[in-house]
Amino acid sequence: MGTSVKIFKKASPNGKFYLYMNQREYVQCEGSLEQVHGVLFSEDWDACLKGGRVVYVQLVVQFRHGKEEDEVMGVSFKKELIIDRKQVNVKDVKEETKFQSVMIKRLGKGAVPFTLKFPDLAPNSVLICNEDEDIPEKNCMGVTYLVKAHLANNKDDYEGNKDSVISMRIKKSQNVPADKTQKPPIGRMEKEFTFASGKVLLEASLPKEYFYHGEEVPVNFTINNNSNKLIKQIKCSVRQNIVISTVNANYSVKVASMNSENGCPIEPGSNLQHTIPLKPLAQSCIGTSRGLCLDAWIGKNQTDLNLASSSLSTGNDNDQLGVVVTYVVKVKLVFSGMSNDLVLDIPFKLVHPAPNTELMENLKKEKELATEKMSSDVKRRLFMQQDSVLYESFHASQD
Repeated sequence: MGTSVKIFKKASPNGKFYLYMNQREYVQCEGSLEQVHGVLFSEDWDACLKGGRVVYVQLVVQFRHGKEEDEVMGVSFKKELIIDRKQVNVKDVKEETKFQSVMIKRLGKGAVPFTLKFPDLAPNSVLICNEDEDIPEKNCMGVTYLVKAHLANNKDDYEGNKDSVISMRIKKSQNVPADKTQKPPIGRMEKEFTFASGKVLLEASLPKEYFYHGEEVPVNFTINNNSNKLIKQIKCSVRQNIVISTVNANYSVKVASMNSENGCPIEPGSNLQHTIPLKPLAQSCIGTSRGLCLDAWIGKNQTDLNLASSSLSTGNDNDQLGVVVTYVVKVKLVFSGMSNDLVLDIPFKLVHPAPNTELMENLKKEKELATEKMSSDVKRRLFMQQDSVLYESFHASQD
């Protein structure tokens, strides 16, 4: 009885090297981050390594903060950093994983395993919409990861000839277990008026700190109007704030909003307790805001869109790199006359649940229903280039 798995394969332009990997998404959960395991194959290693040549495999992170077509006069909007590098040693065929072991048996002596590691501070893979009407495509802004393999002329050659370079895109994400201890966020603010007596008290709270993609965010608030001002309307929204730390740029995008007149106007001396449900979804934000940040995807015809997950701190916020994403609920009270609005921000985190859980499957079904309502034009622009994919079956006899 065999188990069907997906194998990702990519060849070099000259056809001398082949890269095999069994996964392209790597998850960090509670400080534990998966390693990158793969197999590099060549039919004639002896000929490739003549003259002191070597083969390198590298884990590369790219920070793109501008469109490629806008790069003129030698200006580059892309920063590239090699975060791990290994020299492929043909004589060292240590089998580190089940996948590598099976691939070596199938491909023969020309298959060589390798392992690359993410650093602890590796940012998540994210994409940034660079135009109001645009969907991030192949050369979009954001943070992307690549596994690169190339034939080097010597040990100091870290680029190699283009004909021998293999480049496969992978994704790094961050999850939070469902049983994580949480402290519900609460905010409180008072407002006094220059030419009026009394004050207005606004207190708002969320039931928990961590929300999963596709979940509803209920905002509970209490208003005590002890002034002689009239509160005309209550506005509530979720804003996504991103900081591109590599270039010191930032964006703020509204990803969900609702205006409520329930119980309004709130007369002087009156109180109100109310709950406004908000549901931040990528499907409802596509094409509406410049700077919208999404979770990166891999492959073709991507329909499982998500807003970018919150950047979870590893202990020191100053160490966060790439694109730092945060979310806040903004509650605004609109007064009559010339008075300024009263605004209260409540931070929370939007994340993925741990993989292979019932909660994750239920949330995925809800997002698929929302995706079906997307316009055909938006769906058309979601197509991206995809590497070749093979479906293999690993049998017990080969373990």
